[in-house]
Amino acid sequence: MNKKTFVLFFTLLISTIGYTQNNDFNHQIGISAKASTNGFGGDIYYRPTKMVAFKAGAEYISFNIKASTLERYVGESVNFTIRNPIGDDLTFNSEGKFKTGALSLAVGYQPFKAFYLTAGIGKYLFASDVTGVPISDLTFESQNIPDIGTVNPKISKENLGTYNITINPSNSIIPYIGVGLGSFVPQNKTISFALEIGAYYVGNYVLQSDISGLNTENIDYGISITQDQKDQISDIINSRINIVTTVLDREVNDIVNDINKKIEPYKFYPVLKFTIGFRAFEFRK
Repeated sequence: MNKKTFVLFFTLLISTIGYTQNNDFNHQIGISAKASTNGFGGDIYYRPTKMVAFKAGAEYISFNIKASTLERYVGESVNFTIRNPIGDDLTFNSEGKFKTGALSLAVGYQPFKAFYLTAGIGKYLFASDVTGVPISDLTFESQNIPDIGTVNPKISKENLGTYNITINPSNSIIPYIGVGLGSFVPQNKTISFALEIGAYYVGNYVLQSDISGLNTENIDYGISITQDQKDQISDIINSRINIVTTVLDREVNDIVNDINKKIEPYKFYPVLKFTIGFRAFEFRK
């Protein structure tokens, strides 16, 4: 369902169920607490008719996953290695930081006592950073400096920085549709319970990558040398860094493109939600 179709459906739904309004119905306002696969949060709701209610709210969750945790689940090492054309290959220890959630607006239509339909739109808060922490130094070919001798340049793993892949949705505004068992908001009582299943249409995800620390300022030559002596081999070192950077970019892009192809079919974010609603007060219009 594209955005235009959803907006049209959403508008027609509100227009149609608006005719069900009972002028003698006491309007109600309350709050809802919710826990779902999209996070924890709450809503403020307004119920203008017996069958219709509107909600505005937010939900959010964040968590970190370290390599040791992933290894327990997948049964193998999740470290990854990138080829280094001028020395030993670079190995990274993986971990991830994830967050998800949404700021949402929704309308619920309850035609039966224990069943309802809901549709809405949200501001998607999903973001992900997969970090590779280097566990080996980046070594360069030995170089000879006049009056000094042979040096073995390297960038230590502490100064190499991290390798990052960020995963972000291409759409920040996403439509939602769902069905629920129970009550969208309290009906005849001051409290309600509901179990809801639905999905956000998020479209495609965008992956980007970078690695910091690949510059001459972070090079350790193994011995103390002057800036003039560094300048004597700077062209060679810079060319080596450019080679490493080119290879890293190519291999990282291959990894990112492969992941993009694998996740491209998954355009929906499923939601399983448990809600408790509390009626605060009611009034006549």
